[in-house]
Formats: sequence, C-alpha cells, structure tokens
Amino acid sequence: MEHHCNCCNRLCTSRIPLFQPLSIEEQKTLISRALHLDYRKGDVILHENDPAEKIMIIRYGKIKINHYSLEGKEYVLDILTEGDIYGEQNIFGGKDLEANAIALEESGVCLISLSDIQDLILKKPEIGIKMLKVVGEKLSLANELTQLLSINDAKARIAGFLLFRSSRIKGETIELTRDDIAAYINIRRETISRKLGELRADGAIELKGNKVILIQNKDVLRSIFENGS
Repeated sequence: MEHHCNCCNRLCTSRIPLFQPLSIEEQKTLISRALHLDYRKGDVILHENDPAEKIMIIRYGKIKINHYSLEGKEYVLDILTEGDIYGEQNIFGGKDLEANAIALEESGVCLISLSDIQDLILKKPEIGIKMLKVVGEKLSLANELTQLLSINDAKARIAGFLLFRSSRIKGETIELTRDDIAAYINIRRETISRKLGELRADGAIELKGNKVILIQNKDVLRSIFENGS
C-alpha cells in the first residue's frame, strides 16, 4: 500500500538525529515530498542492484537488509527497527543498491529522494556532516560484525553477536528468529538453538519462545566471548 506521506512528520524526521537541525517547517516540506509506504511480512521493499535513489526511514516494524551469494546463500547485513535509517551511504556515492530490504513483519517506511536530501545538504551543510557521522558509525558496526565472523568458536560468536546487537539497538531485548541469527553470523540454526540453551544455563540470557532473547548478564556474555575469541 503506497501513498504520499503528509502526516508522519512526528514519526519520521523528528525522531532521526540526522534531521534535527531542520525547523519543523523544513521537516514538513521534506516529508511532504516523501512516499509513505506500508508492507506486509515478506514484502521486498528495496531490491539489490536497483538505482540508489532514495533514503528509507523505518516508521514501525522490522526490516531485514540482506543479499544472496551466487549459490543462493543468504547473508543478513542488518536488521532495522523503528527510527533507523538506510541508504544514507549512497548520498555521496550514487551507486546502485548493494542489498535487499525485506519486511520481517508488518512495517511502515518513509522513502525520501536522494535529490531532496542533496538539496538540503547544500542549504544546511551540518546535515551533510551529521550524515557522514552516521555512515562512519555504520562502518564501525560492519567492522565489528566482520570481526565476529572470524571467531571459530560458535558459542563465543553467538555471545559476541548478542552483545553487538544489544549495542546496535541500545536495548537488552533482542527480537530475532533463529533463522535470522543464523544468516547474520553464518552458523547453523541447530547450533544456534543449542548454544542459546547453554547461554541460558550459564545465566547470561533468558529465552521467550523462538523470537525473543532477553540479556540477563552482559559480564557473562563478555567473558564467554573474550575467552572464545
């Protein structure tokens, strides 16, 4: 379902630090040109290799950023939730998209054109500076994930991932399926289930069903991660 977003200012730009230098009127102008879209679980929002023409702001829901190898193996690059932004790295590059964006549940986004953002940067250079900072933070997170993937010990890698994800979402409730974690850190689903059970026995986490992991003790996770890596 798609329509122009003329009423989601509070949900879109005002909650994104990137756009805080803008006045409310400037935010409304930006949002009035945006697309306000809603998706069902499994819908593809952005396709790999499409032209990088828009920035996506997540209003609600959960969206997976992934790509597939030539053999069809899935690699999860990030999972976005309310308030996250995606595509800002293309502002300065103008390349095609390097990943897909897929709704993991009912989700809503605002899509803002790159040309509108570029016009804003010309008027307010501080937005460009903030955007570079956001890009830099995401590169740091990508480097952390790369380091995680170099750890051979499965339990340590999972412990490290839980710490990584907690830092990424600034919270201690991780809502991801075993399949998504498997694709994120390249470990078999069965191994993840078994090692999560061990982490629960260690008192590091609590499990609620198959989709919710509650972090109980970061010190235990950190010890397992550091000893295994």
